[in-house]
Amino acid sequence: MRLQSLNCPNCGSLLRTANDVQICDSCGSTFKIDYDDSDVAYERVSKEDELNRQRFEHEKEMLETQYRLQEEARIRQAKYEKAEARKKRIAGKIGALITLLIMGLIFLGIPVLLYRYIKGRSIASAFNFPEATTTTETTVSPYLISGSDLLSDSEFIENAVASVFSEIRISRKGPVTTYDLPITDWYMIGGPEIYDCYLLTSEDGNQLCFLIKMSYQSERDEDDIQEVYDCLCFKNITVGKNGKIACDYSVFSDRGDGANDWLWDASLDSDQMYRTAILAKSEFDREKINLPESVLTSPDSEEDVTDEDDESYDEDYDEDTDEDSEDDYEED
Repeated sequence: MRLQSLNCPNCGSLLRTANDVQICDSCGSTFKIDYDDSDVAYERVSKEDELNRQRFEHEKEMLETQYRLQEEARIRQAKYEKAEARKKRIAGKIGALITLLIMGLIFLGIPVLLYRYIKGRSIASAFNFPEATTTTETTVSPYLISGSDLLSDSEFIENAVASVFSEIRISRKGPVTTYDLPITDWYMIGGPEIYDCYLLTSEDGNQLCFLIKMSYQSERDEDDIQEVYDCLCFKNITVGKNGKIACDYSVFSDRGDGANDWLWDASLDSDQMYRTAILAKSEFDREKINLPESVLTSPDSEEDVTDEDDESYDEDYDEDTDEDSEDDYEED
């Protein structure tokens, strides 16, 4: 490029550059800028450098985005695999528990059937021995109980309700964890509530069943509340010689077939809980018990039942395996 004076050669005024020409505003003269080959080559190199820089920035941005997406996918896969492994552990424990229950029922069922057979026919008739004539004394069965008998014994009602709430506090002290991503812990709030109670009676034994309502709150959303229902029972409800109601206060969960949700260890439908836990027991006569309002709600209903140490808590989903403890009543 050859340097030229910025003053107009005609009038000496300053020139201004516009669109590769120089213009004199005083006299109106115009002058063309004379570019040579080196100027053209410099302009081409400058443009190529700018294009290369832009291409490099674009490739860098693409690589950073690809790495970020790969890292997010890796984290999601790791969480999914961890959740699946935990599900398999839980399924294995459940399978082992069911196997033990089946084996226990098989080994315990044979003696029970033999006992009932001998009791029904008597030992003498079972072995074809002549039965001796005996004088029997008529006694009232200890299993003949009504709802009014239960309500008249306030001490028994208070102890039964206290045992139910104690069992819930022990068995549900930790959070419930859902494994659908994102993994969420749910905590019981407000304490459990007894919303119904039934006395189931038969000639062979009685049961007292409490229908329980519990509310869980999501740790991720305080407005996300899940209501679940459970049924806790007492077996072998009898009346003693002193007229007092008696049982061993061993609480067991009896939800019936189809009402068990393994995640919440309860039912999500109160009507289904009643059908499977109460209505399905056709071998019993049932009577609804109207409990006093003072015992329907847990004393700690104002406190959330939570476990703040989430890392150390491992939910095992244990199933109640309390064995039936029956009192023998023999007729002399």
